[in-house]
Amino acid sequence: MTTPAALRRDGAEILDDVRGALTRYCILPSRHAYTAVTLFCAYTHAAAVFDFAPRLVLTSPEKRSGKTRCLEIIHQLAHKPLSTANASTAALYRSLAEPRTVLLDEADTIFGTRLKAEQHDDLRGLLNAGFQRGTPVVRWDASKRELEELHTFAPVVLAAIGRLPDTISDRAINIAMRRRKPAERVAPFRISRDAELLRSLAYELCVWIEDNSAALKRARPGMPVVDRAADLWEPLIAVADLAAGPWPTAARAAAVALTEDAAHADADHSAAHELLANARDVLATSRGEFVATETLIASLIALPESRWADEGLTGRRLAIMLKGYGVPVGRNPSTSKRERGYRRADFTDAFERYLKSTEASSNAPMRPEASGSGPHHP
Repeated sequence: MTTPAALRRDGAEILDDVRGALTRYCILPSRHAYTAVTLFCAYTHAAAVFDFAPRLVLTSPEKRSGKTRCLEIIHQLAHKPLSTANASTAALYRSLAEPRTVLLDEADTIFGTRLKAEQHDDLRGLLNAGFQRGTPVVRWDASKRELEELHTFAPVVLAAIGRLPDTISDRAINIAMRRRKPAERVAPFRISRDAELLRSLAYELCVWIEDNSAALKRARPGMPVVDRAADLWEPLIAVADLAAGPWPTAARAAAVALTEDAAHADADHSAAHELLANARDVLATSRGEFVATETLIASLIALPESRWADEGLTGRRLAIMLKGYGVPVGRNPSTSKRERGYRRADFTDAFERYLKSTEASSNAPMRPEASGSGPHHP
């Protein structure tokens, strides 16, 4: 089926309808989440022209939080979807001769514990390698007695209860799903009844992307985030810029908000990162160029909702955790006492490298928009 050029709609209108479909069937945690998932669905049709294949990760603390339903909708909208909960790694390798969208449900059954993750290390290697173009996995084919290069590059959506390995979540746009309230209503989704409309939207996305693939390949969008986050978001923002209308602004706002949310989640997950952020809070309200170990520990424990009292923070553990960030323990140079502690100047490099200048401490309240529950428009 070919759509006459005169009947083709512009990209912003198509994206509006994709977002409308998501709001009809899914409850996502914020307007930024709707923006991100909409742009991800569109991006999958353009993956072949980009160097990075961001992952989309849907997590929740409990089941029945809408992850599987969201996967079902994405499946209908994405490019050449391959949905599975139990495909072998070898089968996945051989399914990626060309970019297609891989959707993995119940990923916590694969990566939920350290033992499970170790048992599926090949799959994690595929997911990590497939984030960047030109990183095939090399295997020895015993039957042919030769090396075989296996394609890995592909957009991936994963749904899981709990947290996935850092090597995966760090390459992903992370959406924290929540169980909907009784007052939050969504339409039931039935493949036999509702899939056709979604597939027609997918077709429109595909045609629009194909018509503009050259422009997307040349795109160098201005990015509001840096480093790995820029790699993740560049394809989605390029699609948003192509669509125009409200989408470029909405895409950049989503990139900033969801990147900040991910940083907060990392801080909550990593005790060392939280310690570094808390140390910055303590030093911001203290004087002097040197702080004794005992004084620093007491100040850390005294912070509101501090975890350090319950965890029994000791001078040895403090030194080990800070050493990883290049912050050494030493003696007070301004006194003859054998007082051990830390120089304020030794924290500067770690703060600049690992903490954002605008990053709130882990004890600060969440931003109001992060608790939004209903669909919003960009």
